[in-house]
Amino acid sequence: MKIKPEFSFCFVTAIIIFLFFSHTLNYPWKHFDEHIIYGEIVYPIAVSFSQIADYISYFGLNNHFEASNPFYSEISNLRSDPINTLITLFVYFFLKKDAFYYHLLSLLLHIFSSILLFLILNKISSDYIKNSSKYLRLILVSVLTLIWSLNPLNIESVLFTANWAAVLTYCLCTFLIYYFTCYESKNYLFYFIFTFLLFLIPLFNSEYSITLPAILFFYTYANHRFKTPSSTFRESLFLAIKKTAPLFLGFILFVLHFLFSPTKENIISTTSASLTLNLQRIFWLSPQIFFHYIKLIFFPLHLSVDQTIMVRFSKTLFGYYAAFCSLFMYSLILILFLSLVNIKRTLFYFLFTSFSYFLIALFPFLHIISPAYCIASERYLYFPLLMLIFGLAHLFFYLLSSLNLIFSRRLLVSILAIIALTLSTRAYLRTQDWKDSISLFSSSIKETKNDLFKALRFQFLGTILSETAKDLTSKNSSLKYINDSITILQNYMNTLEVEKETYEDTLPNILVSYGLDPTTLQAKAAYLLSFTRMSLFNDPDGAYNLLEPYMRDYSILDTQILDLYLSLLFRKNELDKAEKILKHALKRRLSPTVLIALSELYKLKYDDIEKSEYYLKKSFEYFPYDRQTLYYLKMFYMYTKNIKEFALFSYLHGLRTHSAESLNDSYIVYNHLEDKRMANKALENLKLLQREK
Repeated sequence: MKIKPEFSFCFVTAIIIFLFFSHTLNYPWKHFDEHIIYGEIVYPIAVSFSQIADYISYFGLNNHFEASNPFYSEISNLRSDPINTLITLFVYFFLKKDAFYYHLLSLLLHIFSSILLFLILNKISSDYIKNSSKYLRLILVSVLTLIWSLNPLNIESVLFTANWAAVLTYCLCTFLIYYFTCYESKNYLFYFIFTFLLFLIPLFNSEYSITLPAILFFYTYANHRFKTPSSTFRESLFLAIKKTAPLFLGFILFVLHFLFSPTKENIISTTSASLTLNLQRIFWLSPQIFFHYIKLIFFPLHLSVDQTIMVRFSKTLFGYYAAFCSLFMYSLILILFLSLVNIKRTLFYFLFTSFSYFLIALFPFLHIISPAYCIASERYLYFPLLMLIFGLAHLFFYLLSSLNLIFSRRLLVSILAIIALTLSTRAYLRTQDWKDSISLFSSSIKETKNDLFKALRFQFLGTILSETAKDLTSKNSSLKYINDSITILQNYMNTLEVEKETYEDTLPNILVSYGLDPTTLQAKAAYLLSFTRMSLFNDPDGAYNLLEPYMRDYSILDTQILDLYLSLLFRKNELDKAEKILKHALKRRLSPTVLIALSELYKLKYDDIEKSEYYLKKSFEYFPYDRQTLYYLKMFYMYTKNIKEFALFSYLHGLRTHSAESLNDSYIVYNHLEDKRMANKALENLKLLQREK
C-alpha cells in the first residue's frame, strides 16, 4: 500500500518534535508551582474511583481557585472552571505523583496540536499552490509547523507540568480550527451540536479559549470575501455567522455563567477613580505589555519564569516609551480594521490574515478585557504564536505560488528553515534551564535586573539546598544564598526610598493599583525579610516590627502577606488591628485566609459562634477542596460539641487530605451515631489509605 507524502511528512515532523523533547521526560518536579500537583494543594489525588465519586458528591465541581502572586502584582483573580475540576480529578487519579507522566501528557498534547497544525497548513497550502512542487510545499508546511512546535517561547508551556490543562485547552481549540477549516459537513445540525458541545470543554476548562469564536468568524468572513469575488458583504457575513453560531452560543453561555457568578469581578480599586484606572489600563498599560510580547516573539533572548518583571513601563503617564507603544498597538489595530474593510484587495487581505488572528488570541493576556495577577508570561504566548503561524502561512503559501523561479521558491523555504533551526537551538538551550529547580532559578537570577526577584530566587535556592543538604558544605551554601538574599533586600529597601522621592508623586495610578510603586514594593521586600526572619530564627516580634509599618494603610492585601501578618497579630493578641484589616480585606478579596481568620476572630474576641460558623461555611461554599477550611470546620464542631457535623467534616477532611486520624475519628463517631452507611464509607477509605501506604 502506497503511503501519501502528506502522512510521511507529518509523521517525520511529529517524530522530530518527540525526539527534541524526549530528554525532558525525566525532569523532576520543580519548586515553581508544581507543588500544586504533588502537594495536592488545590485538588486531591484519589486512590480509587469511589473516592472521585465522593469528591464530586461532597465537594462538587464549582471550586474557586485564587490565582495571585504577591511579587507579580496586587491583583487577585478568582477562577472557577467546573470542567477543569472534573478532568483534573481523573488526570490526578491516573497519573498520581509521577512527574514523568505529567511531562509525557503535556508532550503528547503538544505533539497532537503540532500534527493538527501540520494538517491545517497542508490544507491551506493546497488551496494556494497548485502547480509547484508538492514536496517543496510539504517541506514548507513542516518547517512552519516546527517554527511553532520548537519555539523557545513554548518551552515553559510544555515543560511546566502545572500548565497541562491549558495545553489541553489549546489542543482542543486547534482541533476545532482543524475541523472548521478542513471539513465541510453536509448535516448542519450535526455540525452545530458537535461543535457546540466540543467547544464547551475548553471553554469551561480554561477561559482563555473565549477568543476562538472571534478568530474563526473573521477567518470565515475574510476568506469568503477574498476568494469569492462575486460575494457581497451580506453573503459573507451570513456565512460567517452561520458557521460560528455554535461557538458563539457556547461563548454566551460562558458569559452568563460569569455574570451570575458572585466572584465575577477582579477589583483593583473601590474608589471613584476606577474609570480612570480602567482607561489607563487599556490605553497605557496594555500597549506596553503588547510591545514587550512583540519584542519577545522576534527576539526570544531573555527568557525567564519571571517574565512579568521584565516588562518595561514608563515612569510617567505621558512618557515617550508609553506614547510609542500606544501608537504602535492602536495603529496596528486601525490598520487591521481598514484591511478588513478592504479585504478584497490582495495586500489588505494578507495584512489582515497575517496579524489579526494573533492579536485576537493575545487579547486575554493584554489586560484589556480585565486585569490579571500575572503581567506577562511566556506560556501566555502558546496559542497566540500558533495563530501567528496560522496567519502568516497564508502569506508564505501565496508567495511560494507567485514566485516564478524555482530558485526563489527554494530561497524562501531555506530562509524559513534557518529561522526554524535558530529558534530550535534557542529552545534546546531553554530546556536546559528547566532540567531542575536549581537551574531554573539560577537562569532567572541571571536574567533579572530587579533586586526583589533576585532576592526571592536566592531564597528559593537556599530553601532547596537546605532541604536536600547532606553535608556541611551544602548547608553553608544554602545559608549563603539566604544571607545574600537578606543583603540584597536591605539595599533594595534603601534604593526604593530614593525612588519614592524621585517619581512616586508622578507615577501613573494604574501602576500603583498593580502594586508596582516604590511604597508597595518596599512592603513586599519587608514581607520577604520578615518571612525569612520567622523561618530562620522563629522571631515573631522581629518579623512583626519589619512588616507592621507597611500594613498600616492596608496598601497590601495579598493572601500570602495577609496570612503572615494576621498570624503575627493573633500571636500578639492584637485582635482590634486584625479585625480592621480583615473587614477591609473582605470587601476586596474572597479567600480562605480571610474567611478562616474572621471565623477565629469572632470566636476569640466576641464568642460569637454563629458568626464564626458563618464565615467557615462561606469558605466551604466557595473553596470546598481547601484543606484549612475543612480542618477548621472539623475543629469548630468539636469545640461546639456538634458530633454529627464533627463526624461529617472529619470524614471530609480525612477524604481530602488522606488523614488516617480524621477518617478514624469519623468512623468512631458514625458508629456511635449508628450511621452504618457513613461508618462503612469511613472504614473503606481508611483501608484504602492503609493499602496505599
